[in-house]
Amino acid sequence: MKCPVAIALTTLLFAAVATASGPQLNVSASASGPATGLADSAALRATVFGTPPQDMASLPESVPLEEIDVALPWVRPVPAVFWFDRRLRVWFAPQEKPAPLAIVISGIGTDGNTSKLSTLRAALYGAGYHVLTMPSPTFPGFIVSTSSTGVAGDLLQDGRDLYAAMQLIIAHLPRHIQVTDVDILGYSLGGANAAVVKSIDAVEGKLKIHRAVMINPPVSLLTSVTRLDKLFAISIGSGDAGVDRLYKRLYTRLANLYRTSANVPSDDTDLLAAAATVLKTDADFSAAIALSFRIALVNMFFAGDLYAGTGVVVDPRQPPRVGDSLEETARTLRDKPFSEYFARVFAPYYLAHRANSTLESLEADNSLKIIAATLRSNPDYYAQTNSDDLILDKPELAWLQSTMHGRIAVYDHGGHLGNLGERRQIADMLDMLAGRWGDSTH
Repeated sequence: MKCPVAIALTTLLFAAVATASGPQLNVSASASGPATGLADSAALRATVFGTPPQDMASLPESVPLEEIDVALPWVRPVPAVFWFDRRLRVWFAPQEKPAPLAIVISGIGTDGNTSKLSTLRAALYGAGYHVLTMPSPTFPGFIVSTSSTGVAGDLLQDGRDLYAAMQLIIAHLPRHIQVTDVDILGYSLGGANAAVVKSIDAVEGKLKIHRAVMINPPVSLLTSVTRLDKLFAISIGSGDAGVDRLYKRLYTRLANLYRTSANVPSDDTDLLAAAATVLKTDADFSAAIALSFRIALVNMFFAGDLYAGTGVVVDPRQPPRVGDSLEETARTLRDKPFSEYFARVFAPYYLAHRANSTLESLEADNSLKIIAATLRSNPDYYAQTNSDDLILDKPELAWLQSTMHGRIAVYDHGGHLGNLGERRQIADMLDMLAGRWGDSTH
């Protein structure tokens, strides 16, 4: 969907921040401004800046990559405004010899070829895996091309859609590709998706998925996104004015940067990297993190409302057409928290389509606790997280630790995904996939 200029530019600024490295940013750890909301200063900075280059695992310089576009037979009629998303797009990195296949699922609202997926792809390919990377089931392209409901965010339903798509993709890989084993991973919400897909496969046995690794997963989707909604309210505020104030503040700094620097590069990629320097305080970091998650929700909310016909922002009698401006729709949606998506789109749809469901059961079903018994008893599930992860509270972290029975690595620092690609994180991930990881040796 088309976003207003303020959202589009802020998205670009955050994308630059998320892919930039600490030492290049010249941001002091003692920058002014108290930690805002639900995380301390170190967690905020780790979440935004990621792993510094000197701490990154050694990765192959190049990885062969093929884009695969798949038309899925069960797809629902595609709304006109989504004409460009009729086929599922995934990415495949093949080995030249027989090898295990690692399937990696992206985080909330993102596609199958993010910078984080590129890091994981390189590490897995370097370790000898074929690698298939897939979008989040909350990504608009997946919702349109693959979802059997159009209303994303239900762990079991999203898991079934992912599982069905994986079967079709693997069945149509070139004949010379030989898969010796199948493992599954995911980061953020994709981690929870991966665990649920493996639990579905344990019953249906179509892919015979061996091991699953969850990287910084939520325990409860509703609880985690509610925490991020709270961060949005604290750091940005309600109403359109809060987002506009954030945009103007960052835009002014960026303009000043370009006026005073003699070495500002001219190509788009480096311009975005340079934009990372405008985030200075913990309040800035909180706002950027909160806004990035909210933008992911905007797209999911829009698609869900359109498919479910709930009429929150889209008139089901007059759906948007190709070329229609959606700026006012985007402005309305960016002020709506996940709780409103749950109450006005998600719950009405599933209460009408899932027998014997209640608001309480829908909330409970969107938690890793629905597969708690499997996570406790099956030694082929692993997890990685950080003690200061923004999307977990202390009881949820404790639940993960007790449930995984020693098959979880909890790092002291990293915020949310801020240590992805770090040497130890990658080494532990590969050891988990090989079945040789354990608390007794780490």
